[in-house]
Amino acid sequence: MDDPRATDQRALEPDGLSRRKMILGIGVTGLAAALVTQNGGAVYAQDGTPEADSGLPEGMSLTSLSSVPIRDLPTEPFQIVMYRITLEPGAVIPNSALPYPSAAYVEAGKNVICPPGGEGRFITDTEGKLVDSGGDEMAFPLGTWCHTTPDAMDGVRNDGPDQATLLGVELVPMES
Repeated sequence: MDDPRATDQRALEPDGLSRRKMILGIGVTGLAAALVTQNGGAVYAQDGTPEADSGLPEGMSLTSLSSVPIRDLPTEPFQIVMYRITLEPGAVIPNSALPYPSAAYVEAGKNVICPPGGEGRFITDTEGKLVDSGGDEMAFPLGTWCHTTPDAMDGVRNDGPDQATLLGVELVPMES
């Protein structure tokens, strides 16, 4: 008689869903929820947008704001740390390097710049399409992400006339 238990590892991970992909999905979902609720108010679909069966509870909607490709997901347990940075006109955050991946999103402001830094910096648009990368000075436009790989030198400055706001996300390893 055949043993009905699965012996193939792929069968143990339905649809190829690994622990790593599941953790990333949870983190991205949490980040998306945080970004959606950042203004503290409800999010409403535009008038005239047909209702779709989203599986969400009645009275709730979810709008995707942006996506950022993460090229170097940690293999060990990590925390998702999220924060908001406010830069007055002319303010500069000097170049530094973190030992883990990070990303920042320009929530408000014009003429935000990533000054010359290290390789391992990637500017992506709201759909995750690469706009610019590398160690040279880069424009960091409203509504874009800058993903920085571990140990890449990176900073930011506000060359605009108004205050700029960035949302920062770090994937910080947890201590054992």
